[in-house]
Amino acid sequence: MEKIAIAGGSGLIGQALIPVLQAAGYDAFTLRRPYSADSLSGVASIINLAGENLSAGRWTAERKKKIIDSRVNSLTALRELVNHKSSTVKTLISASAVGYYGSVTNNHIYTETDPAGIDFLADVCREWESAADSFEPMGIRVVKIRIGVVLSEKGGALPKMMMPLKFGVSVPLGSGKQWLPWIQIEDLVRVFLYLLQHSELSGPFNAVAPNPLTNREFMKLLAVQKHRLFIPIGVPAFLLKALLGEMAIVTLEGSRVSADKLIKSGFKFQVPELTSPNPLLRKEEAK
Repeated sequence: MEKIAIAGGSGLIGQALIPVLQAAGYDAFTLRRPYSADSLSGVASIINLAGENLSAGRWTAERKKKIIDSRVNSLTALRELVNHKSSTVKTLISASAVGYYGSVTNNHIYTETDPAGIDFLADVCREWESAADSFEPMGIRVVKIRIGVVLSEKGGALPKMMMPLKFGVSVPLGSGKQWLPWIQIEDLVRVFLYLLQHSELSGPFNAVAPNPLTNREFMKLLAVQKHRLFIPIGVPAFLLKALLGEMAIVTLEGSRVSADKLIKSGFKFQVPELTSPNPLLRKEEAK
């Protein structure tokens, strides 16, 4: 049984991924800190999900450093262990994010060949991926999964986006024109499994559904699904900036990101578009 070590496996994605890997016949387990050579004994693949929560607090200079360091240092520690002469690791699959392209709203459809953006999130992803790429000289297959907005009934962005529904309304954020490059959690863990199983694939892959929505379209869909009033007047950008500081850019801007590379490789989405009613949103309704 092939051993898969998951760094950061206690989070939302890791907890959804581990049972899927185990059901597929892998010996998948969460890699605990501090990492040691013994913890990687017999491990064939590492899946790296480790990193400080981006939305845990305002992006002060100290928080920004912690966000970057938590991602880079985790991979640096793992690389030192993999560089050990007795290492059996052949594959590294590392999380990244569509924030790699920058937090911008425009008509461009971003693909894996586009350069990194120029804001903080782009800097985080660029350094994150660079740390992953440092495994390649050791003969390790490196896959970088640029994850979109993860929709899950157990956490992530969806519960936060649904908060206004508690007051009987659904409203867009800011202009509402920003794109929401979403992916349902069930499809995301299938992306990890698929790229793990296909050893001929490497490099960056966008993990987003092929049919994105704008924030306005998504909030209107939520209103229909939850039988709430949709108010097309968005939450003012200045208010979000006052509440969130620089982090408000995550809610006010969003890029349109292509899933074509993943699809052309042979991956098939189970939930390629959000419609009403939607399986995930029905789960929310049942609670």
